[in-house]
Amino acid sequence: MRESREEWRGRYGGLVTGVSFLRRLLWMFGSNSGGAKRYRGEKEKEKRVSAGGGLGGGGGGGLSLSSSSRRVAGMWMALGIIGLSVLMLLNNATMIGQHVEMSLNASAGMADLFRLGRERGKDVKVMVLPEVERKVLKPHPCERFKVPQPPADPKRTGPRPCPVCYLDEELAISQLPAEGTYQSPVLKRLTFVSDPDAAKRPSPGAPGSAFGGYPSLEDRAASFNVREEMKVNCGFVKGPTPGLGTGYDFDEEDRQAMLACRGVVVASAIFGNYDQLQQPKNVSDEAKKSVCFFMFVDEETEASLDDYENFRTTKQVGLWRVVVVRNLPYRDARRTGKIPKLLLHRLFPNVRFSIWADGKLEIVQDPYKILERFLWRTNETFAISQHYKRFDVFEEAEANKAAAKYNNKSIDDQINFYKKEGLTPYSTAKLPITSDVPEGCVIIREHTPIANLMSCLWFNEVDRFTSRDQLSFGIVRDKLMAAVPWRVTMFKDCERRNFVVQWLRTMHRQENAAASAGRGVKNDVHD
Repeated sequence: MRESREEWRGRYGGLVTGVSFLRRLLWMFGSNSGGAKRYRGEKEKEKRVSAGGGLGGGGGGGLSLSSSSRRVAGMWMALGIIGLSVLMLLNNATMIGQHVEMSLNASAGMADLFRLGRERGKDVKVMVLPEVERKVLKPHPCERFKVPQPPADPKRTGPRPCPVCYLDEELAISQLPAEGTYQSPVLKRLTFVSDPDAAKRPSPGAPGSAFGGYPSLEDRAASFNVREEMKVNCGFVKGPTPGLGTGYDFDEEDRQAMLACRGVVVASAIFGNYDQLQQPKNVSDEAKKSVCFFMFVDEETEASLDDYENFRTTKQVGLWRVVVVRNLPYRDARRTGKIPKLLLHRLFPNVRFSIWADGKLEIVQDPYKILERFLWRTNETFAISQHYKRFDVFEEAEANKAAAKYNNKSIDDQINFYKKEGLTPYSTAKLPITSDVPEGCVIIREHTPIANLMSCLWFNEVDRFTSRDQLSFGIVRDKLMAAVPWRVTMFKDCERRNFVVQWLRTMHRQENAAASAGRGVKNDVHD
């Protein structure tokens, strides 16, 4: 962790001053140099004059200290200063220790990473962004490209992909912005609530969960008041380290591998053995070397992966590093899936960019091409596609109820709560906002403090209300955009379908889904 000169001066300036003062005192009281003798002579003269005047007598009647007494006094004073300096040294040593600890925390336990690698007889692979010199593209090769309507197909009347202008892999990587290019407005430091007591249910029927910490309505309101430093509920409240006794737990080896991911992560999840694992396609050699691919699964899904060769020993299925999650905080697999979807910045504290894709999707474009197109090209930090059909939250709520996606009363309660907060139906008056409803199966982010805050607060709504994240996206986005000059960009759904393809479930998967629904998954009750 680098510090400015002013921060170092504030931290260690007292030590330097104390040492300088000690040297001066030792020179004054312990030296036989001419300068020291003159200094002491002048001080003795001042004391005689002061003492004589104070007693009303002449110069001979004043009190004076003997040479030996002055020497003893000087020695005691020097010893006192030495003692004071020792205390200052100890204090500064403590501060240095704290500084080193902060640096180690900031580097996310790199020593532990290498220790773990040595114990297992192999090096820990730290995945970092490639070192590139950014090229200025004037004009940008895609500058004149306009997203056309999806091509007509009489055999396919539903949503379908449309062309997208990507740069080739090498040129896309050359557009990697320098760290700190896109500063968070207002918010500079975001930390998270970690308090086991806060994870205890405050009263029967209280909204939220132990995993989320049951933030009160007052806490919720304060979290939308964006300040320079903020501390908010953001899952994993039971402990300071996500994945270790917090709910949604995983092995230490997996945690270390996640800490070693320090550039770009592509993440997905399959819970309840609901989807079939799909391999990313068209991934460049550079992305294979520098991008982390993580797939989160539960134990039920893990059992279905035994057919993959060496899965148990390598934890790899193709490009995916598979992380088995235990101690799930929710009974609903859909709600559990929102944890990696919305809280990747907590699971991967050193990652700068992330691409989330639901487990039902197959990624068919290189990650660097996706990042350049949807973040870097237009200086965005949070990009998500709009819904292919609906733009209004109220219409989305009715569609969810008609499809029995969740308990209807819970949906009505959530929407009525948002109405009281000022949520209105979507209209063109909201332009340039193009939709209030996302197709949330893909999210592309730079992990800046403000983008992380958006993710935290969106997750808190999912934890408090229903697991249908399309219903809560708009209210969180609008509140943050009203508070600070920042935006969530929403691109067309047909563009999303260009770089991810939905895998059609087999009858066996549909039967699994029906069985899960029969166990009451759709009408989830918080644990």
